[in-house]
Amino acid sequence: MDEETDLRRLLTEQQTYYRRRAPIYWESGVVALSEAHASGLKRELGEAFDAHFRGDVLELACGPGTWTPMLAARARSVTAIDGAPEMLELAAAAVAGENVRFVAADIFGWDPDRRYDAIFFGFWLSH
Repeated sequence: MDEETDLRRLLTEQQTYYRRRAPIYWESGVVALSEAHASGLKRELGEAFDAHFRGDVLELACGPGTWTPMLAARARSVTAIDGAPEMLELAAAAVAGENVRFVAADIFGWDPDRRYDAIFFGFWLSH
């Protein structure tokens, strides 16, 4: 096999695993924080989001919408992209704002249809 084939196989395996975990993601994919720690983190992130995510935001690998609601509360618009339709369902349930567009696509092959003021991704690299 060549390197490109190996990479494609690896990414496909990772995506399959990720999609299968969607129903239990909140139970097993996130470390529980104390209320005080979570509150402080949310405050700090809110300040950073206020400073950097006011315009049109592209959120890569939005997953179950961990950060999407905070982005949507600040941004003019959010395009949230993920390769797993199961995760996009969870994300859509987490966001009340009408300024969010969800896109199911392979990030590595996706071609944006517009320009964005900012790009955000949270846990993408850790996965």
